[in-house]
Amino acid sequence: MNRAREVRIEKLAPTGEGIARTEDGVGFIDRALPGERVATTLYEMKKRFWRGTTDAVLEASPDRAEGPHAGCAGCDWAHFEPAAARRAKANLFLETMERIGRLERPSFGEPEVAASPPGYRLRTRLHADGGRIGYHAPGSHRIESAGSCEAIPAGTRALFPGIEDAVRASGAAVSELAVLETVDGARRLLRATAAPDAPAAARLGEALAASFDGVRVETSDRRALVARGERALPLVVGGREFSISVDTFFQANRFLVPELFADVASEARAVRAGGALDAFGGAGLFAGALLEAGHRVQTVESDAGAVADARRARERWPDGVRWEIAPSTLERFLEEDDRAFDAVVADPPRAGLGVDLARALARRTRGRLIYVSCDPATLARDLAAILPEGLAIRRVRLYDLFAYTHRVEALVALERAA
Repeated sequence: MNRAREVRIEKLAPTGEGIARTEDGVGFIDRALPGERVATTLYEMKKRFWRGTTDAVLEASPDRAEGPHAGCAGCDWAHFEPAAARRAKANLFLETMERIGRLERPSFGEPEVAASPPGYRLRTRLHADGGRIGYHAPGSHRIESAGSCEAIPAGTRALFPGIEDAVRASGAAVSELAVLETVDGARRLLRATAAPDAPAAARLGEALAASFDGVRVETSDRRALVARGERALPLVVGGREFSISVDTFFQANRFLVPELFADVASEARAVRAGGALDAFGGAGLFAGALLEAGHRVQTVESDAGAVADARRARERWPDGVRWEIAPSTLERFLEEDDRAFDAVVADPPRAGLGVDLARALARRTRGRLIYVSCDPATLARDLAAILPEGLAIRRVRLYDLFAYTHRVEALVALERAA
């Protein structure tokens, strides 16, 4: 394909690309900003749209950022000046609520996006090939270095050359790496996914043991080849210590997670202390916020690793006696348990709740439903199902949990209408 052309960017797509309209249909161009004229090469052509990558900026936006990080393959908005990017995220959020949810903008106020400093990532996942580690370049499986990625703390990036050397020297066929670190960055765990070669995995584990508090090498089907050192790290948020394993989901922004935790606790305090449901509860982040608000908490989580981490945290907390953990899908739990709850927190994966589950949670909410979302499109769909069930939007807050990307985290607090 590789068709080259010059285009003018009209606006941003909700998925982060610049949009241009041409005789071949609508073009979605990576790393292009509104108003810019760019040279682009097409890498995908469909009947009504095409995708391209920015080869050169012929006329730049005043909001374009420069520097080594601007081309980071893992940060699709690294080229976007941060304050302007946050304004764009807020506008795209409101557009999505209107377009997908048919929800009027005044319902959401004028939300600002809470800013994040660089070096925010608590969790980092990288691809590997032949000893090289980094991110996949857009539209390809070519690995580009993450050494200039400002989302990753400098102390972690400083370890990358040594990791690459260790992978090459060990002979291990590594395909992926995951790093978890404490909030203060003092301790780290690493998990490497590699081909089932036990001697090579042992050499890799030995080489990395000095740089990490725990190292695990496993096959793609999660069979352990090497396990050295710690399996979990203590992450402290809101004065509570959580026990987190390297592959357990936990909000990744060290600077904004405490703020999100405090906002959930504040919303949960607005209803009388009673029974609360922590849906898609993970390792217990928002269970902790609900306990802070004085509730008895029922967590529902289907991932076995997250449940194990949550149980370890519960053992450490004096108020853990008010916390029950159900290892179950939310659908099965709601089928087997008919309780209503004074407060409900839902933090689903990117796919959202889905219309049926959104309605079911709304019907089980006596007081306040606190929806935490990483995807405005699925949030808009779910809100359109929730609101007719007698709930009204009380508060909306946005967080730049994924700074330097087009993604944004949202908290929408809904309350039972009088």
